[in-house]
Amino acid sequence: MVLWVLWGAGLLVAPDRNPDGQCEGLGFGCTLTAHDFTLILGSIALAPLTALVLAVTLVVRLVRISRGSPRTLWDVVVGALLLLAFGVWLTGTVAGAI
Repeated sequence: MVLWVLWGAGLLVAPDRNPDGQCEGLGFGCTLTAHDFTLILGSIALAPLTALVLAVTLVVRLVRISRGSPRTLWDVVVGALLLLAFGVWLTGTVAGAI
């Protein structure tokens, strides 16, 4: 959670222009803006970490459901929300790749 908050704060404060009129982008001597670099860093670091956290949490929920936990209804609801979040993430990833 701390990483997500830090990433979000970085997006809010990072400038979207390079100093001194330096060209923006990749290649030919240009550099990324701090805002674009933060977006790429989040995609590379936080997306897989989030998927891992969702998967581990879902497995824990499924194990608790199978063992007859007294909070089974809560586990089913949270598990369904995790599956929904994973589906949205996967759809966005696939749509972004096309």
